[in-house]
Amino acid sequence: MDLLFNELIHLLLSLLVGFIVWKIWGKPLASFLAALTAGFFVDTDHLIDYFLAFGLNFRLDYFLSGYHFLKSDKMYIIFHGWEYVIILLALVSIFRSKFLKSIFLALSLSLFFHLAFDSFSNEGLTPKSYSIIYRVENNFDLEKLVSKEHYQYHLRLKKENDFK
Repeated sequence: MDLLFNELIHLLLSLLVGFIVWKIWGKPLASFLAALTAGFFVDTDHLIDYFLAFGLNFRLDYFLSGYHFLKSDKMYIIFHGWEYVIILLALVSIFRSKFLKSIFLALSLSLFFHLAFDSFSNEGLTPKSYSIIYRVENNFDLEKLVSKEHYQYHLRLKKENDFK
């Protein structure tokens, strides 16, 4: 899927979550900032994967094409994890403050929708690929995290782009 379209969907879902949480607890700034953080800006973790693969030599075209996955054969994306959604939802129930509840609810819902959209829009990945525990258990190895067909496609792309 086109990266720009993908990010636009993440932005719209985040704004929707921010609006819903604002309507529940009446904290607009906290609701929208938290929703954008977890639903849109969470993708900054792709930069970590990129820098681990290429070092500080940043090329926007490589980053936008996801070449860091081709080069490293790893998928860290450390901020993408269903486990965070569960922890954040638990925090909603712990705190009494509407301000804190709005932050944690917006974070959890926005991240949930982000991961759900990623799970179904990124070909070859399943929802379990977005589990931190599952990725750790599989040493972040892309071969173990994607479908066999997607990994074969990945290997063809890697060879075409001469990533060793």
